[in-house]
Amino acid sequence: MNLNFLRTFVSVVEEGNFSRAAARLHLSQPAVSMQMQTLADDLGVELFRRRGHRVELTEGGRLLYDKARDILGLWQKTVHQLEGLQQQLQGRLQLGASTVPGDYILPPRLCEFFRLHPDIEVRMQVAPSREIIRELKAGHLDLAVVGLEPEEPDLAREVLLRDQLVAVVSPDHQLAQGRHITVDDLLAHPFLQRGEGSATRQVLDDALKAKGVNPRRLPVVMELGSSRALLEAAAQGLGVAVVSSLAAADYFQQGQLVGKPVSGLELKRSFWLVQPKVSLSAVVTAFINFLRRSENLA
Repeated sequence: MNLNFLRTFVSVVEEGNFSRAAARLHLSQPAVSMQMQTLADDLGVELFRRRGHRVELTEGGRLLYDKARDILGLWQKTVHQLEGLQQQLQGRLQLGASTVPGDYILPPRLCEFFRLHPDIEVRMQVAPSREIIRELKAGHLDLAVVGLEPEEPDLAREVLLRDQLVAVVSPDHQLAQGRHITVDDLLAHPFLQRGEGSATRQVLDDALKAKGVNPRRLPVVMELGSSRALLEAAAQGLGVAVVSSLAAADYFQQGQLVGKPVSGLELKRSFWLVQPKVSLSAVVTAFINFLRRSENLA
């Protein structure tokens, strides 16, 4: 079994088609197709069915997807542990993060990294994306994970993780029924909004403008400084919020919120790993490599 083929398979499932998976992995589409055919031949089972430009998992594909995530996770954990035995790092890691990475994505990874390297000192600042980027440029941070791609030419950046924004309401809210929420629904119900400088706010504003809708038309009743505050307010039935699906996952699982796509809006976004274009310390370099090898960060 080739682990790279399993990684490619997981990427195809998560991206929904071969071409986007190829772009994510920096491979050609024929190379992705060849790997998937080889994997299917080795296992003796069909993994995908094509539906137009998208692919759907077969029953065997769904089983493999669940197991592949476990296998890759175990392999990465083993590699990290072996590296920890070989390299005892010392020093400080000054990390900045916007609220979704800082609250939901990075904490378990930081704990795992710290267990491998207990002699390091970790400090993480959590703030809106634009503020974190300013702190990074000012030299107060070693690296950052943010929801906005920085425009500054002196900052190196790469996609670390992809995310989807969804509308959320309490289960007894009028909009909890039905398959999706429309822009007109957002304009007709009390709206809970993130503050200025937030990547979540920026993605929603840009999507509305692309549809010819002025974001100022949203009937905002609260402007809150974090995704967690938005989720709590929505769970209390105070209005509709548009938030990261990663941040809302626990609320969905516990039945506190219902998530719906907003029809007609492009609400996909990426989280970016950003660092200055300067020589990095061994601790910072090790953490960057650790994140790059960590599949399924959420």
